Amino acid sequence: MANVGRKLGANIWTCMLEADISLDNFARHLGYSVKDVWNVIEGKVIISPAELNKIAVLLKTTKNELVNRESGSLLPDLQYMKEFSNPDNLDRILDLMDEYVELKEAV
Repeated sequence: MANVGRKLGANIWTCMLEADISLDNFARHLGYSVKDVWNVIEGKVIISPAELNKIAVLLKTTKNELVNRESGSLLPDLQYMKEFSNPDNLDRILDLMDEYVELKEAV
């Protein structure tokens, strides 16, 4: 299984699409910036239970559904999550990519 944060982010993104909620509307309703929303979707931040509850209410679902949902059809840009036989390798690669991007942005 992929990193829990990434899985949660993918589930939130899927629910946003199903509920037809744009990134801007999602961010505005929760008091986030669009960058904050992307950090949530990409699994880069830890979401508190209270924030997860707010997200679940906005998306008209439950916290349990957001955390445990097993989507049979991942979004096209998240299809890579299925391609690794060892999910630890996927997490390592994604962590390295995240670090690289953060370093590039800092420079």
